[in-house]
Amino acid sequence: MRKADYNKIASFYDKGRPLSRQNIEQWLGIIARLSGAQEGACFLDLGCGTGRFSLPVALNLGYRVTGADSSPEMLDKAREKDIDGRITWDVQDAQSLNYVDESFDVVFMSHLLHHVDSPARVIRECHRVLSPGGAILVRYGAIEQVRHDVEHTFYPEVLAIDEARPISMDMVETWLHETGFSDVVSEEVIQRSFENAGAHLQADLEKCTSVLTMISPQAYKKGLDNLRKYIEKNPQDPWLLHDRMTITAGYKS
Repeated sequence: MRKADYNKIASFYDKGRPLSRQNIEQWLGIIARLSGAQEGACFLDLGCGTGRFSLPVALNLGYRVTGADSSPEMLDKAREKDIDGRITWDVQDAQSLNYVDESFDVVFMSHLLHHVDSPARVIRECHRVLSPGGAILVRYGAIEQVRHDVEHTFYPEVLAIDEARPISMDMVETWLHETGFSDVVSEEVIQRSFENAGAHLQADLEKCTSVLTMISPQAYKKGLDNLRKYIEKNPQDPWLLHDRMTITAGYKS
């Protein structure tokens, strides 16, 4: 499986991935509702990156948050933002966590499973470290949702990479069911990721999705040029502003 090098991406990761206050509030509401967790719950943000969700969850929901990621450089960026030291930051392999059984009330992951060799093993590890009644929340762009989005349309090499490592809603639900999670449910979430078309173009200039760092310079330049031309002709197209994502939840009996 081809993988992005997040140690190299860390220095510019946040620039192309803005989360507006509206986005944060939207996802915090979803996390609180689907997890059912109360203030003080132990929350694992698995594959936390630079802490884009870890910090708001700790500050706004009052959970005791651990942010875990395989990239030390990404965690360094997260620590820089955690001025008050609210969060425990750990280098972890999601496929082989070193936490003891039943350590957390909630495990959350965002856009992680397509980066690992064995997504099913990650799900099993999440089940192990969850306490009884705990919730797993998986946030991702299912292949059926992203196949025709902006990046997969204008950068064909991106589509080829993600078609080779697809994550579908059915797959995630199956992994959860087979691991022993109950009451598995998936919801589609429409997120307004960009205020205008120009903001989307700027995000692509910052390589707003890690897979843009994995394609050839020629394919990247061609896609960027074509996107720029499309925006010039269709500056009000809402397709340029929104992302469709899925969140799948399951509960440990």
